[in-house]
Amino acid sequence: MSRRLAKLSVCLAIVWPAAHAAPAASAVPAAFSITFCEQPASLVRGKSLYRAGRGTGLLPDDMLESGRGTVQLGAGGTTLAIGPATRIWIRSGSDIVLLDGWLKLQGRGGRAMTVSTSNLSLTGAGASLTVQASGAATALFAEAGSVPVRELDAGKARRAVTVAPEQFASRSGAHALRVAPRPPPDFLAALPRDLRDVLVPLPASSPAVLPRPERVLGFAELAPWVAGHGALRQQLQRRFDPPRRARAVLSTPSAVLH
Repeated sequence: MSRRLAKLSVCLAIVWPAAHAAPAASAVPAAFSITFCEQPASLVRGKSLYRAGRGTGLLPDDMLESGRGTVQLGAGGTTLAIGPATRIWIRSGSDIVLLDGWLKLQGRGGRAMTVSTSNLSLTGAGASLTVQASGAATALFAEAGSVPVRELDAGKARRAVTVAPEQFASRSGAHALRVAPRPPPDFLAALPRDLRDVLVPLPASSPAVLPRPERVLGFAELAPWVAGHGALRQQLQRRFDPPRRARAVLSTPSAVLH
């Protein structure tokens, strides 16, 4: 073998494994980790759909749909669970938007966690609360601890109310928040079974499990997820149709007429 061919063989031996290696994990730290999942959940990341299960790390701007089962998440001592047929948008490790369905939050310590719907923003620090979002209606049950609540109108914060422990609060559209001493029977009857008990913190599997890619999505498929969330809809649309860069103007020397 010539010296030139020998060098080429060494280069190929180095480049081939690198080109076919598994994709590296994201440098962005996970906002949450899935610690329990009855069945694979649907994860939207970027423009693609993935299947996610226990041990999958969730990143900011991920969207998650639970499907038919319950999904439990954990981060920094905070435990939350989402019921069946529930969709969430993860803004960060301390900020989640409940797009539709059921969510239970169990905070520990003094770490503040924000949960938003189309018309309410709730802050839980050491509190246990259950939230239901459906269209333009939101219902909240403060199981333990006081829950500061702020009304949202077109994404802008309005009146602030504190819901005391064991109280129930609800808001429909732009109407004022209504507070009752206890949740109504229909709320308790619809509450998913797995969200009725105290959440038990569970460790995520180690090492982290990468989500399984399924297919590329279109904006029209995801638009119903963010119905009623104007700012999120715009953000999602920019993901699929980013602003076009201004075309560069090519300057050419003008001809001089004599």
